[in-house]
Amino acid sequence: MFKKTTNRNFLWQQCTIHCLLTGLFVLMLLGLLFSRALLSISMAVWLITIIAFRLQHPFPKEKHPLLYWSLIPLVLFVVGAWQLPFQKDTYDFLLNLCTYPIAFFAVHLLYASIDGNKIIRIWIVVAFLSSIYPLSWYATHFQEAVIKYGSGQSMPVWMDQDHIRYSIFLCSTFALLLFHYPFSNKFRLPVVVATFLLIVFLSVRTAWIILAIMLLFIPFLKIIPYRKWLTVGIIAIACCSYFIFPTVQKKIAYTLYDWQQFKPSVFNSNYSDGARRNLNYIAVEAIQHKSYNVGWAGVAPTMQQYGEKYFPRQTLKFGWPFNQWLFWLLGSGWLGVLLWTIWLLYPIVWGLQQQQLGVVAWSLAITASCLVESNLNFQFGVFLHAWPLALMAFNHQDNKR
Repeated sequence: MFKKTTNRNFLWQQCTIHCLLTGLFVLMLLGLLFSRALLSISMAVWLITIIAFRLQHPFPKEKHPLLYWSLIPLVLFVVGAWQLPFQKDTYDFLLNLCTYPIAFFAVHLLYASIDGNKIIRIWIVVAFLSSIYPLSWYATHFQEAVIKYGSGQSMPVWMDQDHIRYSIFLCSTFALLLFHYPFSNKFRLPVVVATFLLIVFLSVRTAWIILAIMLLFIPFLKIIPYRKWLTVGIIAIACCSYFIFPTVQKKIAYTLYDWQQFKPSVFNSNYSDGARRNLNYIAVEAIQHKSYNVGWAGVAPTMQQYGEKYFPRQTLKFGWPFNQWLFWLLGSGWLGVLLWTIWLLYPIVWGLQQQQLGVVAWSLAITASCLVESNLNFQFGVFLHAWPLALMAFNHQDNKR
């Protein structure tokens, strides 16, 4: 009788833990889509949950290398914090970096209690449900959508209208589908193709680059049947998408127009590529004049200072360069950017050693995006680097199916 009661209590406890962790994971994804405040609160709740669980159940002696890796950003933060230690922007950056250990320890906890494929399925379902909004808007505002894309804009999306980070969210869904096995092949392959088409249709160039990087890995994935034909089919669809989707046509046409309008001596924020090149030029000029290692909170004032110097008749509206290496060099100097680069690339080495191609592909994709964006300065950007990486790293890729 005592054993039965104990077993019931154990099962009830396990069910409660399962529901709480799943609910918190769903709440976090809703925060990603609808509320930065809710996303921040969910990170704090994850931290409390991790501490509470680990006080009762200490980590095993053999720890995952990427758990240590996730803690390193908190150390690297110091390299660019000592210069301006009492500025709010300094600690805003620290809060973003805290996402890494929270994500990895939270996923480690999740997978210890719940099947990893169930967690991945939740991520995929939320991503697909979120796409209803931009797709329905396009269907009901077709002419307006064409005009928007023709002038370099995008469709409205969740995540505070951040179409770049939202497209990266969809790319993370594609990666989880491609490199793992959350569904049977009969259902999984159509969903992979649908996700691919959705990303191409939304026409965000950063997402196209990430997508192209991940597609390079398809020939090496044994878990995908007919992968050679799938690769050929996807390439064919990508080529045909120019003629099928007006969004793709307009995005390519506007990109060419944007490049033609670029003038090094004129800063015009209406042309996204031109503005990026101008801002990166300002950052390079600051570095050449030894105005680097100014601290995280000193990057924006330094950019403002040199922006006013080289474009005196125009107001500089951006505080960061559009390149993650330039940001780290400005903020933490050569030592900081070197250490950060080693840290950023380590998961690629680990993934190759462990034959975790999803980790390799996602790390390469985020690294590539950092060449044209300061993705890892944003709350959304850090989140979309850390969480998909953790979901793939702890859910061992079966490459023998």
